[in-house]
Amino acid sequence: MNFDPASFEHIDFDLGKLNSRVSAQINAIESAIENTVVETIVMGSGGPDNNETTEAGLRFVRHLLANSKSMRFGFMPNLKDMNNIRNLAQDFIARCGNGPLALETMYQVIQPQ
Repeated sequence: MNFDPASFEHIDFDLGKLNSRVSAQINAIESAIENTVVETIVMGSGGPDNNETTEAGLRFVRHLLANSKSMRFGFMPNLKDMNNIRNLAQDFIARCGNGPLALETMYQVIQPQ
């Protein structure tokens, strides 16, 4: 076998750098998931720009409203304000447990039956 242990001396095992890279990647993934949920909410509500709504987006917004605490008490979130939409998306992700589960739930909800 041609195994030369000296060839592995150039590998950088600095855990500080590795942890910062991993944290940056995790933050990027979490941000992408949140943006996907926000986009779907905007597709269902029209968003601040009153865009055309889609059936899948509307199905997701109905799901969010049916399962939100505020709607149980008669308060409907303002779906024309991006801050409220982002907060609704963050609450949905937290309620699902994590980002991948939130995406899986969202995709199950928006699928036509």
